[in-house]
Amino acid sequence: MVKKWIAWINLGLGGGVSIFILLALLLTFMQQAEIEVLDSAAIKANAPKNAFTLAKQSYEAIGEPVFVLHSSPLNMQLPDLKRYLVYYGKNGRPDADSAHPLLFFAFTGNKAPCSVKPGERLYLLYDKKQTPAQYVFSPSNAPTAFWIEALAEGSEARIKVGMKDENDNILHEPESYASFSLPEKEFLRLGTSPWELGKWRVDGTLFARQKARWFGPDRFLERHGGEEFIQALGKQRIDFGEPAEAYSVFVGPSDCLIWEDDQWKVVKPGAESLGHPLMLVKKIDERLMNLELWDVDGKGKIVINLLKTAENWIPQNIQQSFKFVGARTRSQFVFEINKERMLLSPQDWLLLTDTGWKKLTTPEEIDEYVNRKTTGALFVFDGIQRKDDHQVLLGTMFNSSRTESQAVELPVLKGAGSSAPIDNPKGDHNKLVGNGTPFEKNKTYHEAFNN
Repeated sequence: MVKKWIAWINLGLGGGVSIFILLALLLTFMQQAEIEVLDSAAIKANAPKNAFTLAKQSYEAIGEPVFVLHSSPLNMQLPDLKRYLVYYGKNGRPDADSAHPLLFFAFTGNKAPCSVKPGERLYLLYDKKQTPAQYVFSPSNAPTAFWIEALAEGSEARIKVGMKDENDNILHEPESYASFSLPEKEFLRLGTSPWELGKWRVDGTLFARQKARWFGPDRFLERHGGEEFIQALGKQRIDFGEPAEAYSVFVGPSDCLIWEDDQWKVVKPGAESLGHPLMLVKKIDERLMNLELWDVDGKGKIVINLLKTAENWIPQNIQQSFKFVGARTRSQFVFEINKERMLLSPQDWLLLTDTGWKKLTTPEEIDEYVNRKTTGALFVFDGIQRKDDHQVLLGTMFNSSRTESQAVELPVLKGAGSSAPIDNPKGDHNKLVGNGTPFEKNKTYHEAFNN
């Protein structure tokens, strides 16, 4: 027990002495006025020797540098237009220049096409103002430092791209971007950029809104049209508009029409048709007519089908309406029509109206019927002829659409006087003698009928 106590005392005394010595050394160091700084010159630091270091003569023997870098601006190169340019083919209008038809192009994201003649420059721009930025055609094809030239090769277009740098040098690299081919794609105008004919929006329902009706050949004009309507022979008649503003065109396969002055007009493709919307008659079947409508620039077309208008016609039994009364002269005959006496001469026209048969007498009435302003069944009086042992009334009946005709032959009852008096209960209505016939009032129709 005593030994253990003595050991703890010795340990405590040893620790105290150690602490005292450390404090004394610390105080001595803090009391020094200056700290000695070694002279840098006295320190010698030698770089380590490289094991691969060669003698100076060895380096001099190398000669000129293997390569030298020079500072230069970034070189320009052609963009890859093949990724953005679309070829929509050639101007397919019948009046297009077959030797040098316009070629149509557009950019993806901008469906509005632009045209260029083969081999001519079509100038381009890169429009950074659009979102996203994209290539566009230069307005009015104003010259820029960037362009394309194109030639048609079958169903493809061969494209040459040109661009100038800041020194007006024409760039040709990369070669694959400078020249390439594009396949033709079909241009679908509808749904992208619709167009109009005056007040009419162009689509597949255009003819329905223009009140178009296809009736077939006009049998009346074929017989009585004369030189004025010589173009109607062998053609199909299409009527447009309401009766008050109706007009007709006469077409056959491959015929062309232009839209001018708010009407369709038949013309020959060429100088007359340029600058107008153009319609081509592609095919005519028994019940269906197929047409192609082109815009002014030939950028696109739509197909329009027109069904034939059918008329159920039952010829009038005019024997109950026409009663022969007598002959006033060799060319003037008296009939009772609509319970009224009427003087008829060969080539007179009678139109069936809601109130009965009406004799067309004035040039205005004749023109309105010829031009389809007024419609209805028409009877053309050809005259009276002796057949076998009796006389017959001859004439031709035309249906309302004038697509069908039927010869009329009515026997003249025996006992009818040749000098029967002419009653005139309504004044001028029956005073149509000599120069009162429709054909004499309209020389064209008269001469045509006589021929």
